[in-house]
Amino acid sequence: MIYFTVLHRLDRATSGVLLFAKNYETDLEFKTTLKQGEWSKEYICKVDGVFPDGEIVCDQPIGPLVITMGIQCVRKDGKEAKSRFRKLWSDGEQSVVQVHIETGRTHQIRVHSQFLGHPIVGDQLYNSAVWGPTKGKNAEYGKSFEELCEAVRNTHKSENWHEKPNPEFERKMEELADDSTVIQPETPGLTTEKRPEFDEICQKCNVESKKVPDNHYQLFLHCLKYETPKWCFQTELPEWAVQK
Repeated sequence: MIYFTVLHRLDRATSGVLLFAKNYETDLEFKTTLKQGEWSKEYICKVDGVFPDGEIVCDQPIGPLVITMGIQCVRKDGKEAKSRFRKLWSDGEQSVVQVHIETGRTHQIRVHSQFLGHPIVGDQLYNSAVWGPTKGKNAEYGKSFEELCEAVRNTHKSENWHEKPNPEFERKMEELADDSTVIQPETPGLTTEKRPEFDEICQKCNVESKKVPDNHYQLFLHCLKYETPKWCFQTELPEWAVQK
């Protein structure tokens, strides 16, 4: 039997180092050292604004905001979390930042960078005005926790991605069903090029499909290096993190 299991996880759309074990002994050894806090975990991210110079430490506790969606926030009753940030370079509008995390909370870097007032560029969850006028800086949301939870949930609910049918379609189908006119079949051998772009009795033609934007699949967050005194796994910097 082939043994192959993941040793840790990355957020969806996060790139970089992802470790797997090919036997139980390695799996147990690596996960034990992870639980004991022996892993050094280094990330790179691109954030909005000019990040401050020097090392910036954020130790705000993190807990769930919308449990069913896995969305987190800074909250006093959350779990201990600690991230150390250091700016590598900035172009005056955005900054590339090195991050070492001492804990591994869900969305930790994304939540802590938001708290510091420098959310990750294009982050669909945490870089949004739904978090308040300052997008959640210093956990100031301009609304109650319950109101924030509801607003964030509504922004990201699955219904927002549902296809919208043409309300006239069903009416047209009912009219056609009641009409005694015989519908003629299409001409045999009709090629795709000669078919009309829109057919009023085609169900798919009467549905407004939503195109997922390309940036929805990219997060400017990269796992650069995981290491202990015994081993080290590292990648090259992603293209977007290299100063031109």
